[in-house]
Amino acid sequence: MVKYLGKILLCTLSVMVGAVAGGMFSTALRLEQPKVPGQVDLRWLGLYSFAGGVVLSVALTELAWCLPGDRRLRFVIIAWLAFAWLGLNNVIEATIFTTIGGGISVVVTMLFPSLCVAGAVTRLFEGLESAELVSAGVRRFLSDRTVAQWIIRSSAAVIAFPVVYFLFGMPVGLIVGESYRNQAFDLQMPTLGVVIGVQFLRSLVALLAVLPVLIVWPGSRQRFAWTFGLNLFVLSGLYGLIQAYWMPWRMRGIHTIELLFDSLAYGWLLAFLLRSGAPAGNPLPAEKVGKPDDHVKLVA
Repeated sequence: MVKYLGKILLCTLSVMVGAVAGGMFSTALRLEQPKVPGQVDLRWLGLYSFAGGVVLSVALTELAWCLPGDRRLRFVIIAWLAFAWLGLNNVIEATIFTTIGGGISVVVTMLFPSLCVAGAVTRLFEGLESAELVSAGVRRFLSDRTVAQWIIRSSAAVIAFPVVYFLFGMPVGLIVGESYRNQAFDLQMPTLGVVIGVQFLRSLVALLAVLPVLIVWPGSRQRFAWTFGLNLFVLSGLYGLIQAYWMPWRMRGIHTIELLFDSLAYGWLLAFLLRSGAPAGNPLPAEKVGKPDDHVKLVA
């Protein structure tokens, strides 16, 4: 347990170092920086950023442990998934729902912590070092269904994200919508047409981000749904909501619950639409069977 916590601490530090390095790089490029609310205390922001880094590291560690392949492959998969959300999808969402600006600088900045934390978790935590599992996963994914079936299911997966988003987001909008309409806390309310179009764009990014995970995933549908769903919950909202401490607890709590259900529902829909029912085989390498792991799993 102590060893695990020490590794998580190192991963968290990698997130913070990456964020600082990314911020310095975007500043050196003279990109417009996002507006920080005037009441923000940078000391508290640093503390909450550390807490967010811990949560992010724990989530990505669980994913890294589940993925097959060597460190380079797992690094690419995790770095792309993290950046697609922290540096792209979340920025797209913030662009239409907030007035803080600086979207391009955030994209550049978040590339660095995404790469740093991906490197840390794949270096410090062993995965399933099995090229055979990767090959089996690719073959199974490509041969599982016909081209027509893949087109239908992929189209359904693109539609699934906006459907889930509106299903859980509309009740939340009725509760906290007034804050957006009044532009409190640098928020704003876009038109419905803009929201719909943006969610389809985010859906494409989300599908491209998770596709490498889906292709090589060696475990069951259920394991994928829970593991990816919880990772998405952290990447899509919890990491940022922890740091946005200047927002009321009520608003942050409501959005946290919304994003948890969003992410789990989306994970299960992807598992149903794009994963086969049978795992690729024993997800543990022979040398680890029967041996305790050195960290605590998020998902049983």
